[in-house]
Amino acid sequence: MKTDTATLTPYERCLAAIEGRSPDRVPAYTPTICCDVASKILGREVSTGGPSLWYAEAKAWIAGEDAHAEFEQRYEEDLLALHRALGIEVFRYGWRRTVRPTAQIDAHTFLYGDPKGAHQVWRWDADVLNFVQAVDTTPRLQPEDWPALAKQTQRTTDARAAWARAHAGVAEAELQRRLGEEMMVVAGGGGLSVGHDEPSLMACVLQPGAVADILDCQLEVALAQMQGIAARGIKVVLGGGDMADKNGPMYSPAVFRSLILPRLKVLAARCSELGLHYVWRTDGKIWLVSDMIFLEAGAPGYGEVDHDAGMTVDAIRKCYPDLVLWGTISADLLWRGTPGEVYRTCRQIIADSGGKGYFHGCSNAVLPGTRPENVWAMMRARDDDGRERRSLPEADLQPSSP
Repeated sequence: MKTDTATLTPYERCLAAIEGRSPDRVPAYTPTICCDVASKILGREVSTGGPSLWYAEAKAWIAGEDAHAEFEQRYEEDLLALHRALGIEVFRYGWRRTVRPTAQIDAHTFLYGDPKGAHQVWRWDADVLNFVQAVDTTPRLQPEDWPALAKQTQRTTDARAAWARAHAGVAEAELQRRLGEEMMVVAGGGGLSVGHDEPSLMACVLQPGAVADILDCQLEVALAQMQGIAARGIKVVLGGGDMADKNGPMYSPAVFRSLILPRLKVLAARCSELGLHYVWRTDGKIWLVSDMIFLEAGAPGYGEVDHDAGMTVDAIRKCYPDLVLWGTISADLLWRGTPGEVYRTCRQIIADSGGKGYFHGCSNAVLPGTRPENVWAMMRARDDDGRERRSLPEADLQPSSP
């Protein structure tokens, strides 16, 4: 007998995945698809994500307030059109450079900040489709600067928390009301991170008290964000903080345990109380700290799952059978592979996931220059798996016993 899961709406399908149930097909989620790839998929020029989106927004800002408002409206509609074309159930606003440039130096170069003081210069490189930072005169903080930074951060925390409580999730909730059951809109927030540069990492050892104070401020703002997001009916928060590369965590396990873990426990517990599904997102190989994140802190979701760094779905399932995985397909595979390679890999990963607690898609940005055929192959693997799953008996579609 077939199940009635074929009647699930896209929103219900996402809820089923979050709750560890087996939906009619695994829902899809991909953080970003760069503009050139999206334009080929849709057959028209669009602004959806990646460095070309930042460049497009810089040009819109320079053109004036009305031009920027039009850009923002077009950006949302382009994203929606892309999600609909590919059958992606999860909608998230992408990473944008929302800072307004001070001046345009030439057709491809923009200045941000004070021309006579701290500023950055960003330049569009059309050959590699990248918007790159060419100049940065911002003073670099050293470990000895962190106590003063902590005091400055503490002075502004209450105001930032109040703003977050009042504004977090507003745009997402408005879009969710518009879309209804067509997609699940998720929000970003709740990040906990020290930073990736060498002085910041050195401060964890040389100035742990100041780093802890700053993380406490981050936590206060994050808790305010969670309150605002939950109050507006959003169910998923994409949080975390990049803290690893292919070799392992940037923090030592001891530093992670002393500085990040206590605050992550508080944040994850509060999200659970509010009915929010919190996703810890980071690239890289995180096995040295994964038990802290997913067992001790109890973060229920894991995003930007880096297969190429050894975070394979089959290995994760053996360690954390109930963890919800958000995006696992290698961006490098999509960029370099053939459609056949992409399809076969995706079918295997979906099988390794068990068909539950899994959101199918690229682990990070679908890179500039990626062949659209590979994106279609990624989605076809999901669709074919769903058709096969709907033909199984009802008992075979239920979650396995703990």
